[in-house]
Amino acid sequence: MRILIIITFFFQFIYASCSDLNYDDCLYWSSYCEWNNYENECQDIDGDDSSNNYGPFQFNSFNESNGLITSDNYLGATVFYPIDAVPPYASIVIVPGAFSAETTLHQWASYYASYGFIAMTIGINDYFNDDMSDLANSLLDAIEVLKLENNRLESPILNKVDIDNFATSGWSIGGGAAQYAATIDSSLKAVIALNPGLAIQDYENCDNPSYDYYCLVPEHLNHSSPVLIISSAGDTENPTDIDAAVHYNYTPESTTKMLFELEGGNHGTGLNPYSGSGELGEKAIDWLNYHLLDDLDYCDTLLNIPNSATQFYTNLQCQEFFAGDINGDYTINVQDVVLTVNLVMIGEYNSAADLNSDGTIDVLDIVQIINIILN
Repeated sequence: MRILIIITFFFQFIYASCSDLNYDDCLYWSSYCEWNNYENECQDIDGDDSSNNYGPFQFNSFNESNGLITSDNYLGATVFYPIDAVPPYASIVIVPGAFSAETTLHQWASYYASYGFIAMTIGINDYFNDDMSDLANSLLDAIEVLKLENNRLESPILNKVDIDNFATSGWSIGGGAAQYAATIDSSLKAVIALNPGLAIQDYENCDNPSYDYYCLVPEHLNHSSPVLIISSAGDTENPTDIDAAVHYNYTPESTTKMLFELEGGNHGTGLNPYSGSGELGEKAIDWLNYHLLDDLDYCDTLLNIPNSATQFYTNLQCQEFFAGDINGDYTINVQDVVLTVNLVMIGEYNSAADLNSDGTIDVLDIVQIINIILN
């Protein structure tokens, strides 16, 4: 009966638009709509581009109708990619929640691409039967598609994919699936779980038959991929204390983790990178820059508590580094000189090698490292 009611409301919604909804209905359809307090009306969640504050890069997108390799493990996909950044690009794959279209996450994908990342959104094959472990495997399959796209001659991202740097993300049950994917594939460099929910079918560890042996236990989140967990104080579907906080606590202490609960909001708050006056998107980009791009400069920034946070927890620790200690072994020696020469040759930046703080790595920095060793 409950499913029938959901289906009835769903088909009523698709024949209406967000602007037709009152406040309560707007919050109910927070996957697609958001309430505009200034205009006192409901609007499409990605329909107000005036507030968009994209990153420094232009971006484009393509999907399966444009030649993107298809997969039976998800329903449709779109790849957003930067067009004027320096490849290869690290990537993040994103899956929505129950009864939510793949397009629901296009705003996040556009945002990531504007900051120099490839972002791939995927759809859910079967809303009624695909569980969170299915979605986790869908995310991992999408990563394999991106690797194939890196070699497809007609692909817009040919030879532009960093095949060693991938992250998973998702919203609602997709957020739980994004973290569960890390228990399957330990090579994931980062996870971003947006208003996550998670329950795994496990006949060994779950003992409540009324829920078909679905549960969440610490064993289900035993992974080493750094995870950023986002929640909203006003989320009644996946409340922080029942979901996000439990996910944080169940994730091992040996795994870098962070919980950022935004003030107010609702279950759909995590769908918008501009939530919390833009602090949500900023924290996500900093997380990827630090963990995917290994940019140590973002560590201290990640520890800053956002103004929009009502709860903020992390076990992230920033290690101090010595200027000139490129390999982080707390000793400046010939190995650091060799690494700096390599940075100059490949044109890659590392703040530890920028001894004169001019924003570039060149022969002047090499000379200074040698002087440190000689002195």
